Amino acid sequence: MRLLLLCFAILALSTARAGTVPSFDTRPEQALIARLLPYQAQQFELGTLPANGHGRFRIARNHGHIRVEGSTPSALLFGVNWYLKYVAHVQISPNGDRIGNAPFPLPATVIERETPYPYRYALNENVDGYTAPYWDWPRWQREIDVLALSGINAVLVERGTDSVLYQTFRDAGYSDQDIRSWITQPAHQNWQLMGNLCCFNGPISTALLHKRAASAQKIIARLRELGITPVLPGFYGIVPADFQRKFPKAHVIPQGEWAGFTRPGWLDPRDPMFAKLAASFYRHQRELFGDSSIYDMEVFQEGGDAGDVPVPEAARDVQDALLAAHPHARWMMLAWQGNPRQDLLSGVNRKDLLIIDIDHDRVPRDNRQKDFQDAPFLFGGIWEFGGRTTFGANTRNITERLQRLGRNNDNMVGTAVFTEGMDTNPFAFDLFTEMAWRHEPVDLASWTADYVRRRYGAADPHALAAWNVLLHTAYDIRIDQVVFNSERDAAQESLFNAQPSLTANRASNWSPEAMRYSAQAFKQALPEMLQVAPVLRSSETYQYDLVDIARQTLANESRMLLPQIKAAYDAKDRGRFETLTQRWLQWMDLQDQLLATNRFFLVGNWLVQTQPWASSAQERTRLDYDVRSLLTTWGDRQASEGASLHDYGNKDWAGLTRDYYRLRWQTYFQSLDEALRAGTPPEAIDWFAIGEAWNRGTQVYRDKPEGDAYEVAKRIAKTWQ
Repeated sequence: MRLLLLCFAILALSTARAGTVPSFDTRPEQALIARLLPYQAQQFELGTLPANGHGRFRIARNHGHIRVEGSTPSALLFGVNWYLKYVAHVQISPNGDRIGNAPFPLPATVIERETPYPYRYALNENVDGYTAPYWDWPRWQREIDVLALSGINAVLVERGTDSVLYQTFRDAGYSDQDIRSWITQPAHQNWQLMGNLCCFNGPISTALLHKRAASAQKIIARLRELGITPVLPGFYGIVPADFQRKFPKAHVIPQGEWAGFTRPGWLDPRDPMFAKLAASFYRHQRELFGDSSIYDMEVFQEGGDAGDVPVPEAARDVQDALLAAHPHARWMMLAWQGNPRQDLLSGVNRKDLLIIDIDHDRVPRDNRQKDFQDAPFLFGGIWEFGGRTTFGANTRNITERLQRLGRNNDNMVGTAVFTEGMDTNPFAFDLFTEMAWRHEPVDLASWTADYVRRRYGAADPHALAAWNVLLHTAYDIRIDQVVFNSERDAAQESLFNAQPSLTANRASNWSPEAMRYSAQAFKQALPEMLQVAPVLRSSETYQYDLVDIARQTLANESRMLLPQIKAAYDAKDRGRFETLTQRWLQWMDLQDQLLATNRFFLVGNWLVQTQPWASSAQERTRLDYDVRSLLTTWGDRQASEGASLHDYGNKDWAGLTRDYYRLRWQTYFQSLDEALRAGTPPEAIDWFAIGEAWNRGTQVYRDKPEGDAYEVAKRIAKTWQ
C-alpha cells in the first residue's frame, strides 16, 4: 500500500512539472467558445500551462482536435483568438463576426507566444457614459467575451458604485431623498465618480439603484469566472456640496466648476472623517461586489483644487485608506492634462500604482520612468473620443511608439484600451490588443492583408486596394500642422454634426479643426469596396465596413462643400447658395439612408436600451433625457453653451442625423436665405433650445436596420463620378 501511494505521489509530481495538472478551471473558457463559435466549439480542446511570470499560450493539433493551452485564462483565450486569426482566417470583432459553420482546419505546426506585460486593461471611465450606461446582460456578455478573446485581463466596472455611494452617505447621516438627488443618472454618472459633476437630472430611483447593483454583480462574477480582474472605483474624498454645513468641523475644499457643472467637494484625506467614509465605502463595496486588486481614483481630474491641503500627505492618506481595506491593492490613475502631479507621486508608495498613460500632448513624452518616478504604467490607446463614429487612428503610435516605450521604460507593465467609447474602429482595436503579444516590428501592410483575409474571407484585390487607401489616409494620422486641441490621435469629425456656422471647422470643441488626411485620397476607397467579389459582400464584417467607409466619405465631403456655401453667401449669390445648400441637405438625407441599413449606426438602438431600466413612465422620460442629451446638448445651457460641451458626443447615426443635425442645418440655411433676400443680418438661432426640443422629444426610432447598404453606397459613390 505504501509503495502504491509513493507511485501515485511520483506520478502527481511528474505531471505537475509537465504542466498537465490544471492551474485553473477551463470550463468557463470552453463556455465562451461555445457562445461565440457554436458550430466549431467541439473542435477545441483546452489546457493549461505552468505559470512562468509571463502570459503565454501554445497551439497544436491533438488527435483531431485544436489544442490550445495557456498559462492564464486570458492567455488561453488570446491563443484561441490567434488561432482564429492566423490559422482559420476568421474573425470575431466588436463590429461584426465572420465565422461560418464549416469545420476549422487543424494547425499545421505548433505555435507558441508570450507577452511581457502582466496587465492588458480595457475601458475608459467614459465608456460607461458614451457607450454602456444602459446595456443589458446579453450586451455586456458579448462585450466581455470579445474583450476576453482579445487577451484583456482587467476591466473597469463603474456600474453599481452609485449604490455604494448611497449607502456610504446614508451611514454618514444623509436622508434617502438628499443622497439620491445628489447621485447623477447613469449616462452622466461616471463624471461624478471622477469628481466633475453631480445632481444632473435626478433624483435616481431606488429601484434603478437596485437593478444596477444586481447587474454589476453579474458582470463582475463573469469577469472573475474568466480570470479577468474587475477594476472598481475607489474612494478619494468626493462629498456632496453641503457636506461642511452638515459637518462644520470637516475640512472640505470646494472644487469649483467643471465645464459649467458644480463639482463635488473634496474632503481633506487628513480629516478624521475621511478614514470613516472610506472604510464605509469599501465595506459596502465589498458586501456588494467582493474584493479586487485594482481601484480607480482620479484626484484633480481635469482641474480641481488642493486648496491648503498638502498634496503628498493627502495622496498618502488616500492610498492608506485603500490599503487598509484592501492590502496590496493597486491604485489606478491617469496620466492626462498634467496628472498625476509630481507632488502626488512623491507622497505615495509608487510600486502600488498603475498609471494609464494617455497624455496626448503635441510632443509625446517617452521617458516615463522619470516622469512617473518609476511607478508602473500602461500604454494607453485612445484613438476615439466621446463615443464618436470618427474613422481612423494613429497606427504608428500603436505599432512603433508602444514598442519603443516598452523597450526603453522598465516600468511599462501593460497596455490599456482607453477609447472614450467602444465598438468603433475594429481595425485599431484588433491591432492594439495584438501588440501586447508582439515583440518583433510589425509590417503594417502585411498585417493588414491578413486582416482583410479574415475580415472578408479572401485576399480580394479590391478589398486590399481599399485598405491600402485607408492605411495611407485615415489610419496614418500623424502629429502635423492641423490644430487638434487635446485629441492627438483622433480623426476629424463630420461638419454635418456641427452646430451650424459658415466657418464651422469641428463639431465638438476639443477635436481636430481640419482634415487629418487627404479627403480626395480617402474617396478612392469606396469604389474599391464596391468592387469586392459578390460572394464576400454578405458578411456582417463587410457590411459594417462598407457603411463606415461610405459614411466617412460623405463626412469628409462636408468639409469640402461648406467653404463653397460660404463663398456663395458672401458673394450674395442666392441662386448658387440655394443649389449648394440643397446639395448639403441631400447628402445628409443620403447619409441617413445609409446609416439606417446597419444596426451599429441606429439611434434607435441607443434609445431603446433605457426601457427595461425604468420602473415608471416618468422615470423612462428621465432616462431618455439622460441618453438623448449626452448626444446633443450634453448638459444644461451653462454647460452646453457656456463651456462648449454641446455635441461632444456627436455620432453619425440614423434618426439623429435626420431629425436633429439636418434640422439644425435646414433652419440655419433658411435664416441665411432670408437674410440675403432682405439684405439684413441673419437672426440669431437658439441652438440649445433646438437641442432641448429633441432631448425632450418622444419620437420612436427603429432599432432594426432597413434598406440595402450596397445600393445606397453605390449612389454615394456615383455622386462624384
